Amino acid sequence: MNIIQKNKVLLQIREQIAEMRSNLGRKFPERQYHQLIRLIQQNMSNQDDWKVFETNFNDVHDNFFKILKVDFPDLTAGDLKLAAYLKMNLSTKEIAPLLNISIRGVENKRYRLRLKMGIEHDENLLNVLLKY
Repeated sequence: MNIIQKNKVLLQIREQIAEMRSNLGRKFPERQYHQLIRLIQQNMSNQDDWKVFETNFNDVHDNFFKILKVDFPDLTAGDLKLAAYLKMNLSTKEIAPLLNISIRGVENKRYRLRLKMGIEHDENLLNVLLKY
């Protein structure tokens, strides 16, 4: 949840910087703008956060990733992240900043995850993941 909050704050900062840039026009230095945006992006997709999360998640959920990977070997690291967030019962709106994608992007990832796992349209993805 701390990661979610951190990413929300970083997104707000990025939006405010973009707004300032559009309001100030040429007065806002291009170089500094890109440095700030790059710094925000690096901290939003920090792999260290994911490693800590993965370790703690596996401790709580008895090797969830390993078992899921055995049953569905075609799952990518991104698929496993999404599955973990879904197992935590996070909403699409909460998952989007964690994956640094749009809400529509999360919906697309959910759809592809269902296909890879062979889950029928009438089955609930969350219920399937809760079995693991």
